[in-house]
Amino acid sequence: MREAITIPPTKDNLLKYKKKLKLVERAYDLLREKYEALLMKLHIISSQAISMREKMEEGLSEAYYEYIKTESELGKDMINIFSETIPKEVIVNSIPLEYMGVSYSDLQLTNLPDPSYGFFGISSSLWITAKRFRDIFDLIVELAEVENFAYKVIRNLQSTQLSLNALDKVYRVRFGNIIKYIEEALESYELESIYTIKKLKQKIELKNKIKRRN
Repeated sequence: MREAITIPPTKDNLLKYKKKLKLVERAYDLLREKYEALLMKLHIISSQAISMREKMEEGLSEAYYEYIKTESELGKDMINIFSETIPKEVIVNSIPLEYMGVSYSDLQLTNLPDPSYGFFGISSSLWITAKRFRDIFDLIVELAEVENFAYKVIRNLQSTQLSLNALDKVYRVRFGNIIKYIEEALESYELESIYTIKKLKQKIELKNKIKRRN
């Protein structure tokens, strides 16, 4: 159903809504460029996330394999004793970043201890197990950063798509209808004025003819 238009059909309004339509077209083009750029970025980081997740799962499998070997060699109680000597506090710094209006964080680990072969010297498998889990921890944090960024890009894409739909299906159509209505009304007024002037001219000519005969 076509929207009822109550705007006075004047030349000023025609110019005003043509400018508004031009702004809508410009905003639509800019948002479309942003949408396509974010979509391309999402494809890239999704591929990265898939690759990192596969690497993480493979690394965790290797780490748990080494843990089972170490547990069978030293026993669970001995492993728990050694685990108590490792610092538990890990600091994760979050650095705010932005990509095309999408805010996300760059996560950086500090104070994460590296396993010492000298400390775990009584068992090379214990050192290898600790090193495996230490390396996976870095990858888990990096994966969390990438997946969080991907999630925020998806949310921004959804918001941008809603804005594009509003510009295309609402404002573009509304302003286009208003412009068409005003142009048709002005054209009708112009034709009516021409017809009125023509009829008036005919009356004047007829009146002059009558005067000349008399």
